[in-house]
Amino acid sequence: MVSLSRLLVPQERVALSASTFSTFFLPAFVLYFAMGVLVQRKRTAMIRVALLPVTLLCACRAGSSLDFSFGIPNYRYLNHGLALAMFTLSMRSTAWAFAKKPYKRNTLQPNKASNSDTLSSSTNDQLTNDTPLSTALWNAWDLSVNLRGIGWDWSQGLRIPNSNHGKKSTLEFLLSALAKLLFYALAFDATSGAARELSLGTSGSVEGGTIFDASLSPLSRYTQSAVITILSGFTAYFVIELVYQIHTIEFVLLFRQVPSQWPPLFDAPWLSTSLASLWGHKWHQLFRECFISVGARPLSYLLGRTGGVIGAFLISGALHYFGLKAMERGGHPVVVFGFFIMQAIGLILEGMWKRCTGVRVNGCLGLLWTWVWVVFWASFMVDAWVRVGLVGSKFFPDDYRPTVLLAHFLKRYLNLL
Repeated sequence: MVSLSRLLVPQERVALSASTFSTFFLPAFVLYFAMGVLVQRKRTAMIRVALLPVTLLCACRAGSSLDFSFGIPNYRYLNHGLALAMFTLSMRSTAWAFAKKPYKRNTLQPNKASNSDTLSSSTNDQLTNDTPLSTALWNAWDLSVNLRGIGWDWSQGLRIPNSNHGKKSTLEFLLSALAKLLFYALAFDATSGAARELSLGTSGSVEGGTIFDASLSPLSRYTQSAVITILSGFTAYFVIELVYQIHTIEFVLLFRQVPSQWPPLFDAPWLSTSLASLWGHKWHQLFRECFISVGARPLSYLLGRTGGVIGAFLISGALHYFGLKAMERGGHPVVVFGFFIMQAIGLILEGMWKRCTGVRVNGCLGLLWTWVWVVFWASFMVDAWVRVGLVGSKFFPDDYRPTVLLAHFLKRYLNLL
């Protein structure tokens, strides 16, 4: 007789196919979408809470059962992405299940002066009226990928980087997004390739290794590990931007969204002069609401503001841990959680500094402090990445890497001159 745990989470991953997609992935997404519809409507709290355990089980089953790599080691990072997606789905479903009031979407009004659309501050329906089911169904498509809450009333205190998107026509915006997509693909390939090539003897393969090469002198060893860590950080930055631009083009074209719904994602995080500015608004805020709802708010009830800070970073640690765990080479929980706990401690130290001196961490010394603190602790997490083979993964076929295609193009162009 098959046990319930084996039925929910098979011992081995199954290859992706139409059958396994409909069996494993589709139930999780349908329940997630249903939760997105219900959270917009009144008197659905009990239904949402009742659906939550089933949604979480289906998300866990999909994230741990499907094999997006088709058994190819170089593509195992796709299972990492799947696990991140399912954990995000779980966090958002949990936040929706316990939402105190229905979510409302802001009205879109044309801005004729700028030949584009902007978001008004009024809501789609009056607060005294329930959102029609047909409207909630359409809005749920936006809500399913709109992690920051752009155009919704539920994202409070979110800081969005300045942009001129509202001054561009839709065509200009799409061309700009396409240019950014190509640039980020090229930059992502360049930085990931550089990190891979820099450490061929240790971490440059899917078999894994370490960025701390024992064959080097201490100075060379830790200089190399710092460079690999920084390259890996920029690789993460570029791949997040790349995926964001893909979704931008997709939703503006297919779902007739407007440029103002897709503002910039980052705010030059490399110029952060404190950990508070880095994690508070300069790094992407895609999971801000989830980290607050699922992590910060519960612990803040027990331990106050300090507990809230730790809770938010603990949930972030869990997100990254389960992503690495999907690589099936160990998730290194102490190292992964350790990085995020140390970021929380760094924020607490900045708060203590301000209370003792009356001066906020800022300026050139703040910039140096932020870089040293983040790179030092991140080096251990990047080492965990390379141990599971993530840094050694090849994200593009060798002959179709953006850098290779660009090199071929430039070579042919120069030969024609």
